[in-house]
Amino acid sequence: MNSRNELKPDEFLKLIHHFALDLLQRSTLDEILWLIADRVIAGMGFEDCVIYLLDAEQQILIQKAAYGPKNPEGHVIKNAIAIQVGQGIVGSVAKYAIAERIPDTRLDTRYIIDDDFRLSELAVPIMLQGKCIGVIDTEHAAPNFYTERHEEWLTTIASIAATKISDANRAEELKRTIKQLETTRRKLDKQAEALKQASRNAEKANLAKSDFMATISHEMRTPMNGVLGMTDLLLETELDAEQFEFTQAVKASASGLMRIIDQILDFSSIESDAIRLKKRPFKFDDLIDETLAIFQIQGRIEGTIVSSTIDRDVPAWLNGDASRIRQVLVNLINNSLKFTSAGRVDVFVESQPLEEPENHGPVTETEHIQLHFEVRDTGVGLPDGNNESLFSAFTQADMSSTRSHGGTGLGLAISRELVELMGGRLWCKNNEPNGCSFFFTVKLETANPKHYPEISNAKTCLNAKVPRPSPSDKQQNLKILLADDSPVNQALMLALLTKWGHEVSIADNGNKAIQIWQTAEKPFDLILMDVLMPECDGIDATTKIRDLEQESDTHTPIIALTAQSLKGDRETCLRAGMDAYVSKPLSRELLKELIFRLT
Repeated sequence: MNSRNELKPDEFLKLIHHFALDLLQRSTLDEILWLIADRVIAGMGFEDCVIYLLDAEQQILIQKAAYGPKNPEGHVIKNAIAIQVGQGIVGSVAKYAIAERIPDTRLDTRYIIDDDFRLSELAVPIMLQGKCIGVIDTEHAAPNFYTERHEEWLTTIASIAATKISDANRAEELKRTIKQLETTRRKLDKQAEALKQASRNAEKANLAKSDFMATISHEMRTPMNGVLGMTDLLLETELDAEQFEFTQAVKASASGLMRIIDQILDFSSIESDAIRLKKRPFKFDDLIDETLAIFQIQGRIEGTIVSSTIDRDVPAWLNGDASRIRQVLVNLINNSLKFTSAGRVDVFVESQPLEEPENHGPVTETEHIQLHFEVRDTGVGLPDGNNESLFSAFTQADMSSTRSHGGTGLGLAISRELVELMGGRLWCKNNEPNGCSFFFTVKLETANPKHYPEISNAKTCLNAKVPRPSPSDKQQNLKILLADDSPVNQALMLALLTKWGHEVSIADNGNKAIQIWQTAEKPFDLILMDVLMPECDGIDATTKIRDLEQESDTHTPIIALTAQSLKGDRETCLRAGMDAYVSKPLSRELLKELIFRLT
């Protein structure tokens, strides 16, 4: 094409008119760019054209549509290339955003040969809001082919298409983003489902663990109940000195094993967030005296003095879980005695102001305080290094196989958890010239014994009860039904109850217990019901007995005997209709007290 065959202005206007109308019908980037190539470039009579779009991140121009040799058939570019911004004539147009007409490419070193060598080139930028977003590039075999009018017309076409190209580009980016988001959403859905499944598995595992711990509790406590109970009965018989010593050793070993079992169950309860504090008023001096009494005899035997010093500011009566405070003290004192062969173990207690004011609610006589405890010894001290590891479960100061001190490594870990439950913290340090100290704090409330008449005259703070006549003051000959599947426990309870003067009938499962209870000529005064039994357990048996009692308007007291000691066990027994709950190994004094109270 030469200048004589050049498109006339009115023909160009008609071409632009139809192009603008067609452009409105196009939505995708592909449709827009190929419309420019097929309709406009072909309509202007150009033999060759390539449309580039700018990849702003990589700063390269990518061939997207073409007319002529680069597009022999269909909407496909033959051997598409990419040009760096600033490279060649096309790259320069993109870099400087200025159109260029090259009359003779042989004289321009920037010329890049793509599919064939041509002598004329016209390249115009596609501009949007002052920025170049692409380039329309056309070439011709003859020199000096492109005129100023060609440049104006091609610039006009680029301007008309720019906004539509940008919108389509953003739409495609949005589509890609939506696709990525959808892919991400599907991945997140899969992860969420996996997490739900993991959570369900964790819940199942936790339930399985709870069931396992309940079973282990029963399987371990049941024989321990027999060992300790039979040992107590044996100690009450006539024994020579050597037999008495051996029996005492058996009882001490069994008690030690029972403490280990309790620690493992305590740790399991802590892990499953099953420990709940039981607040009640207690006398602080009694707590300290009763706790230290456990160790003072042992200390005298081993040549270690165990003593306490309580600051005068510590209130006489406090409200909190005294048994848990005692448990922490027992763990720490026992730990100190273990590493102090001769010397001292001192317990110091002082009252401290709370670090932050607490909201006490309505004005009452109750005051919140913080107690600071120190258990100080003159023993071997702590190992060098980070002593925080001592508070990790199953960790001991000496973990070697030749260590001289035993233990489960759970005492300190349990103590820290209990202290934190009571709003405090537990830590330790070495002392000079020897020994170490363990410190802990707890937050408690002050208590006024006048508000608790049932305990104001009580000596002990841990088991304060309403004063009543001693069970020994009232001799009873009761008819008792014992439901227990363990032959050892049957023998133990039979020996114990008959020794107390009671008549005992035995059933080894819940169904037999119901049958014996129903067919007895004389009503039973009391039922001692084991919880876990074959065929029919103690819970089901109690429920059936209570249902049958409604018809006759009677009530037989039932005491649960269970080796389970996990959260909810007591509540389950009471909901089933049992009147009291005793966990194994049994406390003979507590059992005697309950029998006396319920009959």
